[in-house]
Amino acid sequence: MYEQQPKAMKKYYILTTLIILAFVNANAQEWTVRVAGGYAGPGLLNTENILGPKIDPSSPSTDALVNLANINDSLKTYKPIHGSYGTGGNVTLGVGYMFNNYIGLDLGVSYAHSSTISCTEIRTLPGFTPATYLYANINTSSWAIAVLPSLVITGQKTGWKVYPYGRFGIILPVAGKLTDNVDISAPALASSPVNLNSEPFWLGSHTQVQLVTQATVSLGFNGALGVAYRPLPFMNVFLEVSGQYLNVRGKSSEITKWTTDGVNDLPDPNNPGTTRSVYRTKITYVDQLTATSNNAQYNTSYDKNKPKEDVRPTVPGSYLGFNVGVTFFLSKKTLKKQDKTATTTKK
Repeated sequence: MYEQQPKAMKKYYILTTLIILAFVNANAQEWTVRVAGGYAGPGLLNTENILGPKIDPSSPSTDALVNLANINDSLKTYKPIHGSYGTGGNVTLGVGYMFNNYIGLDLGVSYAHSSTISCTEIRTLPGFTPATYLYANINTSSWAIAVLPSLVITGQKTGWKVYPYGRFGIILPVAGKLTDNVDISAPALASSPVNLNSEPFWLGSHTQVQLVTQATVSLGFNGALGVAYRPLPFMNVFLEVSGQYLNVRGKSSEITKWTTDGVNDLPDPNNPGTTRSVYRTKITYVDQLTATSNNAQYNTSYDKNKPKEDVRPTVPGSYLGFNVGVTFFLSKKTLKKQDKTATTTKK
């Protein structure tokens, strides 16, 4: 869900470049190449709200991200969904230098794919007697690629095969996206014709929606504590507990799919005015809304041909989990060929 801005990211790229230069110019004892994979949960607190598309038949013309929840209007229940997009699997490739047995630097690149987070909403359809409902299932997930510059500290001593270590640094997401898939069933609307010529272009008996969200510059902290076993001079295997603190700020959202009873309801450049407007399809996030913002709730003169402006959301990306992997040590000492010629002893 990440789409970084070049100017805003400049200082982070400079930081990463300086770390790389430090690797190249340092009089290091060993290069390291680290490969790891693992799984993470949402963390210790697990109280952060997950955001998802707003589903409310009483105000169908207002598109937005809201707190995801299991909602049942017939029972008058509302149970918010807590968690994090950090939950799921990940793999990391890292390259670094160990200056000595105790301290080094590592530059990792990770790929993470979150677990799917789901909820169900049963909402009242207005205008029906007796009460009639729609049924919405929402599934949300994300994937991300991030850069992780870190400081490595070990408790290794010469001759030790088992030793503790720690890795502490920052995380800079550089690519990815968050996707919400919504499946809505409203049997009571089966006899209602699909009307693509008037607002709000909303529901039929079966509606499918996909919302894709991109993010602006986000910065977090990442670290790990582990134990390594070094059976060979050039290699160790490790098991670590890893954690991350990251909140991802939204840049924009776009409805990439909206079909009502099998009929497409997205803007058609070849037939303008017969489908959802750009305002009802795209959202640009800002830090504050004013009377001049392109938002109908603040500005009655809003432009339907431009994306809606809405307050910038933040979604959780923190986690606590574990990784297993292997590190290769590349140095003259570990890579040099052993001299197989026996030393000749003078008699």
